[in-house]
Amino acid sequence: MKRQFAKIITSIPGPMSQKLMERKSHAVPNGAITNIPVFIKKAENFLLKDVDGNVFIDFGSGIGVMNVGHANEMVVESITAQAQKFTHTCFHMAMYESYIEVAERLNKYAPGSSPKKTYLVNSGAEAIENAVKIARRFTGKSAIVAFEHAFHGRTLLGLTLTGKVSPYREGFGPMAPEVYHLPFPGKARKPMNVDTNPMQYNADFITEQLKTVVPTSSIAAFIIEPVLGEGGILPFDKTYLNALVEFARANNILLIADEIQTGWGRTGHLFAMEHFDHEPDILVSAKSIAGGMPLSAVVGKAEIMDSVQPAGIGSTYSGNPVACAAAIASIDFIVENDLPKKANHIGNVTRERLNQLVEKYEFVSEVRGLGAMNGVEFVVDKVGYKPAPDSAKRIQKICYENGLIVLKAGSHSHVMRMLPPLTISEAALNEGLDIFISAVENL
Repeated sequence: MKRQFAKIITSIPGPMSQKLMERKSHAVPNGAITNIPVFIKKAENFLLKDVDGNVFIDFGSGIGVMNVGHANEMVVESITAQAQKFTHTCFHMAMYESYIEVAERLNKYAPGSSPKKTYLVNSGAEAIENAVKIARRFTGKSAIVAFEHAFHGRTLLGLTLTGKVSPYREGFGPMAPEVYHLPFPGKARKPMNVDTNPMQYNADFITEQLKTVVPTSSIAAFIIEPVLGEGGILPFDKTYLNALVEFARANNILLIADEIQTGWGRTGHLFAMEHFDHEPDILVSAKSIAGGMPLSAVVGKAEIMDSVQPAGIGSTYSGNPVACAAAIASIDFIVENDLPKKANHIGNVTRERLNQLVEKYEFVSEVRGLGAMNGVEFVVDKVGYKPAPDSAKRIQKICYENGLIVLKAGSHSHVMRMLPPLTISEAALNEGLDIFISAVENL
């Protein structure tokens, strides 16, 4: 296979990475795992170079973070200029304009026509926590309903909202109170154990689902991922979402959209909720918002956001000025270069090329996704759809040994996740797909 981008000159991991892995074993807790056993020295757009000189095509994007590509010139210049001025004041103590500029962009680009306001924090999990706080404050109710197989973070409340026990919640109980789960309404798979007959999806069906879960009068909000990320790259069922919105509006329940992984062009729209034609009451954004800098946002309808009392929300580092500078550059780059359009092209190429594997191999059950957020599901066979995580693990290893970094879908470790930077070139995309297809063929 002729290579233009990927370059492997040592065994993986190479000697320098092995030495650093040894140091890691003594300095870092075992719980902080790594998917790929290499240490990166330099990154540029869609390429990662490790400490041993090996070069990898990146189909992981730092778990969906680098939509604008690694070391994006606009982002780096913006970070550098801000760092030379000041790196921190705490916005709650001494304010700065860039925080307002980021909020204005989010208020403008978030789905829906309602007047909006934005609060900035540091991580996706922190944004989720604040979204729940705000929903409870506005409604005066406490219960939050999430969905099985969703992932909403690793803080205590984030873990509780996350609809998967192992490995996320195991051993960390008790969980936070007043969080409940319904079956995820996605594509039917026996391991998912869900019923997806769209004829059932109406407000009465949701009323019936909730009868043994939580009183409707207690629910402050439903929280959804428009597309499951860690849960296997499964889009939320549109018919069910229509019913959920109808039910929520009739019962004074808010809808929180977790767009941490799906946002900023990844699915072919700026935000995945645009695929569903619904305006969430609160939208949570992080990951690609700031080109690799730690920043997240809670964007909500103005009346909801303003329901919180003064000092009811706050954080020392929230909306850090360097991260805000990065976000301004990142958001502008995404919009000016129409990265959602590029995401659709990446997705079309990816699914067209990888669907040949479904036709050819019994252990490849499906290629699915929206835009440049795609998953390849591996099973023991297509009759029972029994997950085959060992196959996915071996394929991942073959891939990185040949110069492609690709991730498993978190708790759904039988699904390989494709999240390349939206700036990836056509040639690099196809070279990465060549490596992946070869890995499957040589399993």
